[in-house]
Amino acid sequence: MRDDQTPPTGTVARTVALLRAVIEADRDVTVAELAEDVRLPRPTVHRLLDLLAQEDMVECDPVNRHWRPSRECQRLGALLVSRRSLVNLARPVMARVVARSEEACLLGIYLPGQRRMTFAAEHTSPNPLSYRIELNTPVSVAWGSSGRAILAFLPPEDVEAILAEREPSPVTGERMPGAVAMRRELAQIREQGYAYTKNQKIPGSRGLAAPILGPDGYAVGSLCLTIPEMRFREQSSGELAEMVTAGARELSALLGYKA
Repeated sequence: MRDDQTPPTGTVARTVALLRAVIEADRDVTVAELAEDVRLPRPTVHRLLDLLAQEDMVECDPVNRHWRPSRECQRLGALLVSRRSLVNLARPVMARVVARSEEACLLGIYLPGQRRMTFAAEHTSPNPLSYRIELNTPVSVAWGSSGRAILAFLPPEDVEAILAEREPSPVTGERMPGAVAMRRELAQIREQGYAYTKNQKIPGSRGLAAPILGPDGYAVGSLCLTIPEMRFREQSSGELAEMVTAGARELSALLGYKA
């Protein structure tokens, strides 16, 4: 992989770098901005944009002369996403996490319309004592490491709406902590990159989960380890957290998130 600080060399590398810059920009961009981004002379950028336009990968606004991905480029991106769903992308990652941890790994997906989440996939533990999780059923994001890892990385308006509901625990029935305490906990989750909970969604369990982030930096789901309390060892929590956060980072990158 090319060092980001090194200007690309060769026509193919330069063209790919330029197409990547157009796609990753958060708005239509000028030739001058692209030249600065990819560290190439403006005449070279003009020439490569013309080549990409001939292949219907980029298009230029005729009024302001700003460049953007073409409809064909967007079609290909949507086609790729549709053929590589998050569940399919997550399965090999989950298998590696389970192989290392020997604990069950769950994929949670956020449901923005409901402000809830669902478990979309599970890779079971090789240990005889483990949990069977009901898949594809909406559950709270206010409880459990899988939910709070998502909640900590949602848009502010979603966070405030969920906190205002103060949904009770599905295990004990207790009310969610107040907004001040929850905001403090969510800030800690954002700082450390994962959530750790005890007995919040499943009785007698510990949960460690990390957020899966979309291109905008907001959570689209979480990757979670669920461990029976009798088998959990506090001294192993850091190592387990590293396993799940590494898997979540890999999935975030596959979805287009750039740290």
